Amino acid sequence: MIDKQSVIESLRGVLDPEIGISIVDLNMVRDITITDDHVKVKIALTVAHCPLAKTLQSDVEKALRKSGQVHSVTVETTSMSKSELDELRTMLQNKTAKTGAEPRTNVGAGIERLGKREIRNIIAIVSGKGGVGKSFVTSMLACELRRQGYEVGVLDADLTGPSIAKVFGLTNHPSKSPAGAITPIETKTGIKVMSINLVLDDPGTPVIWRGPIVNSVIRQLYWEVDWGPLHYLLVDLPPGTSDAPLTVFQSLPLDGVIVVSSPQDLASLIVTKAVNMAKKMNTEIFGLIENMSFLECPGCGEKVHVFGPSQGEKLAEQLGILFLGSIPIDPMIARKSDEGRIEDYSSPAFQATADKLRLRTSEQVQQLMQGLPIAWAVEPAKS
Repeated sequence: MIDKQSVIESLRGVLDPEIGISIVDLNMVRDITITDDHVKVKIALTVAHCPLAKTLQSDVEKALRKSGQVHSVTVETTSMSKSELDELRTMLQNKTAKTGAEPRTNVGAGIERLGKREIRNIIAIVSGKGGVGKSFVTSMLACELRRQGYEVGVLDADLTGPSIAKVFGLTNHPSKSPAGAITPIETKTGIKVMSINLVLDDPGTPVIWRGPIVNSVIRQLYWEVDWGPLHYLLVDLPPGTSDAPLTVFQSLPLDGVIVVSSPQDLASLIVTKAVNMAKKMNTEIFGLIENMSFLECPGCGEKVHVFGPSQGEKLAEQLGILFLGSIPIDPMIARKSDEGRIEDYSSPAFQATADKLRLRTSEQVQQLMQGLPIAWAVEPAKS
């Protein structure tokens, strides 16, 4: 006989596709209505318009039909309120504490760690040197994640060389809400962007600031902005290991970093510094992307290695991190960036990379909930 308790037990094995915990334990199952052999279930999503809602609906239907007593299923979705999300966040934090999983801490006494609010994943895009296309990788990851239906934001933390606003074609100044919070500028596809160039009266004005001012501004661009609920906030960092990257590592509640490299030996050498910085700051490394790996001849399809043979996969193995993919050189990239139309550009390489990133962030949450220490994606190569 079908009753509410048997339905709940059947749903206990259904996991939230992003958090990896039972939807029953997450209090996502709300209303259950049973009429003969038909079951109607309402599921409260943690983020409105979750792109994996259809996956979750399918999993619920399969779990209920598996009992053999349910012949038809209707799954409706709603979204959790802010107070419910706060309760859920507290529950997950308590669960993590009880399992004994060690929270990540950053080096640097006296610097206050800012809160995370309604942002699920905060990921910094880093490199050891300039010129490897870090801002391009940041913007393209944002575009691909947005195409998949995620709520995405981009924080341009490269104060002295900001380019995010330009590639997205943004020129408007951000406004302030009645409460005093800064409202980020949205791109045409709905990506929320904050950059120092959007605040300056003249984007050509050089930012000539000493370290303490840089630190303060980066913190303000994150904390004083009303990002709202986001699946991903991508932070475009300046190259190197100076004040600005250090501020992000110490101040923002990062979930992890993505490292960008290029085929040259020099780039690989300096990128290693960025990886070692992340390790010293005890920050998870989601993987490495090699940009400008090759140029494909439009006539014959031959791959030309303009900057030498690709080394991304080998470098990732040596550093003990996941290789997220190789990005080819495409003249269209520069054209779309100059026109402020980067959202019109799409690449199968970035689609695959965004998929790997989504799976990696999901695995990290599951590791924490199971009481496991955050592990490297692969074992470092033995010397």
